[in-house]
Amino acid sequence: MKIAWSIPVRGERLGAPRGDLVRPRRLIDALRSQGHEIRVVEDAGRRGAALTVSTYRNLVRQALPRKLSWILRDLGRGIHAWGHGVRVASEARKLDAEVIIETQVGFAASGALAARLTRLPLILDDCSPSSEESVLGAGLPALARYVWHRQMRAATSVVAVSEAMRDAFIAEGIPDHKICLVPNGVDVEAFRAQDGQRLRAQLGLSHHFVVGFVGSFQPWHRVDLLVQAVRELARTHEIHALLAGEGPELESTMSLVRRLGLTDRFTMLGALQPAKIPAFVSSLDVGVLPGSNHYGHPMKLLDYAAAAIPSVAPDLGPVREVLRTDVTGLLFNAGDLSGLVNCLARLADSAPLRARLGRSARQLTTVGAAWTDRAQALVAAGPSVCHDAPCPTNRAS
Repeated sequence: MKIAWSIPVRGERLGAPRGDLVRPRRLIDALRSQGHEIRVVEDAGRRGAALTVSTYRNLVRQALPRKLSWILRDLGRGIHAWGHGVRVASEARKLDAEVIIETQVGFAASGALAARLTRLPLILDDCSPSSEESVLGAGLPALARYVWHRQMRAATSVVAVSEAMRDAFIAEGIPDHKICLVPNGVDVEAFRAQDGQRLRAQLGLSHHFVVGFVGSFQPWHRVDLLVQAVRELARTHEIHALLAGEGPELESTMSLVRRLGLTDRFTMLGALQPAKIPAFVSSLDVGVLPGSNHYGHPMKLLDYAAAAIPSVAPDLGPVREVLRTDVTGLLFNAGDLSGLVNCLARLADSAPLRARLGRSARQLTTVGAAWTDRAQALVAAGPSVCHDAPCPTNRAS
């Protein structure tokens, strides 16, 4: 199949360490390995894109009040999305593409425009609910909702990553037959050969109980809760936390670490290149997801499982699609500090429990979750399937 894949993410190329670019990068690689011809069209690859983003971040955002800077940003997003859609349509014609796939991004109805210009079917992948832009900060929330609904109406297939997301879309009026479930995946082999002790030795943590988080430091990740849990456990355990990633809550998180006097208990490694994440995860005793939203399919839980380490995560619907408590990890009530502390304490006090949960995580969680499997499900979500029958529902393992 010939596919034009649109990446309307601003300011970051497909190879960047951003968490929201992992999925399209892995799916594109998997589809190419299966013989599909894909032309990737990136908004960040257009001439002047880097200058535009830099001007906003270093000048507009610094000089203007937040609300006004957000309004200008959102208007710019809409303008750029129009130009990007024209480019996607042009590249789709050059490729003689059979379908357009776009990674859904707020304020970017570029795929909708490209599909209209080319009359090609549109698969909108990795979709978020209309409310997400408001959570992240929208200067023009009404415009954000309008663009979101335009994206959904134009798509032949709308791809959700979790059952909770699917339910949310149905509640927002998207027809059930149009929604396809394709959860996130994992490259198990990339984790299997890792020696986690090497990084621990380099950091002087060979004899510590090491917990960690890797991600985008969004508000819903509640890494501040992990910081507070480490403070509680540090009174009785030789605990150390490794953090990797970047995002809007990173600065406040590290400020909290300093304010609580925990700098000797935390190591921040920054944004890691994708190839370095397996070694990071494999160095942990426990992978922590301190918080999550109510719709996303947490990719990091799959990474933890592939490394054969147990997870600790909040008891939310999408999390339960991945993690089985007392089988592949432990759950605590979302936002409950004492619950998180108790889960970590159980694992700190029992190496056999950690080993059992880790083995089960690799054996059970990763079955059917390879990116090649997810790529096949995505192609099956295309128009030849969805026009004649309900879209496939590929439940998370």
